[in-house]
Amino acid sequence: MSHVVAVLVRLAVLAIGLTLYTVLVVPAMSESGDADIGAGLIAFGALVLVGFAGGLVDARRRGALVAVAWWLAVAAGLALGWWLVPPLLDRSGDASYGELLAMDAGIVTFSFGLVAVPAVIGAVIGAVIGRSLGTAGRRA
Repeated sequence: MSHVVAVLVRLAVLAIGLTLYTVLVVPAMSESGDADIGAGLIAFGALVLVGFAGGLVDARRRGALVAVAWWLAVAAGLALGWWLVPPLLDRSGDASYGELLAMDAGIVTFSFGLVAVPAVIGAVIGAVIGRSLGTAGRRA
């Protein structure tokens, strides 16, 4: 049960963070009404950084295998949420929900990779650091 809670907490923090960023920061960055690629790049960079740091810290505390499993589950949840939820919220066009999902299907693997790849790298580095310090897999 603690594994499920750990994944859900990480997923909730990411979802709340992305929602707040989208609602509060993105509109301020693109006041002209045009698309602001910088806002998207900042969000992508933040996801990469959070995935890496989360994998690193969790590997030091719980071991690399647990950290990788947690962050792969978080990345999958984030990717599916990022694909399934926005079309529900923005129904301003003529496309149906199914059509919107079909158009955005590529975002699933992209957003999964934004979190999963750096998390795995962070977990490997965290495990190596933990072994060299003698703290790998200890509960904090």
